[in-house]
Amino acid sequence: MPLSTRPATISDAPVIALLGRLSFAETFGYLFDGHEGDLSDYLDWTFAVPKIRASLAKAENRYWLAVHDELPVGYAKAKFPSGHPAIGEAKAGQLQKLYVLRAFQDRRIGGCLMEGVAAKAEAMGIDPLWLAVLRSNRRAIGFYDRHGWRSVGADRFSIGAQTFDFAIMRIDRNRKPG
Repeated sequence: MPLSTRPATISDAPVIALLGRLSFAETFGYLFDGHEGDLSDYLDWTFAVPKIRASLAKAENRYWLAVHDELPVGYAKAKFPSGHPAIGEAKAGQLQKLYVLRAFQDRRIGGCLMEGVAAKAEAMGIDPLWLAVLRSNRRAIGFYDRHGWRSVGADRFSIGAQTFDFAIMRIDRNRKPG
């Protein structure tokens, strides 16, 4: 079986931590030229195994793991419910992370992970879904556009001494057209 996705468990914390570190560094590492310490500190904090384990244990968090030919290659994290000022709805949920290792991109893995998130959101009555994506990450924005997400706002986030601009995107899963 080449590709499978499944809900992650607490025992997957080390794998998720490693996938997160590797994916973030290979995708965004270039943004930290001259600020390598900020990147290192962020990776150490955000993707520490105990932190991921604690996150997996929280009732509002959901994780999915993607496996290709028995190798873990990506994961998704969602928070249900989770709001944002640009969204407004109380039953909104956030796709917080959708990470696929670079060598495994363009194999529909991200789409499969997103399907798992959408199915769980629908089962829980969560709608709409929203996410924050780095404005300069044209590849990711194109991916979300192709899957029906639309830009509805902006936000900023700092890592160390640097501040990054994000697009807030949403998808309405259960709305009937006009």
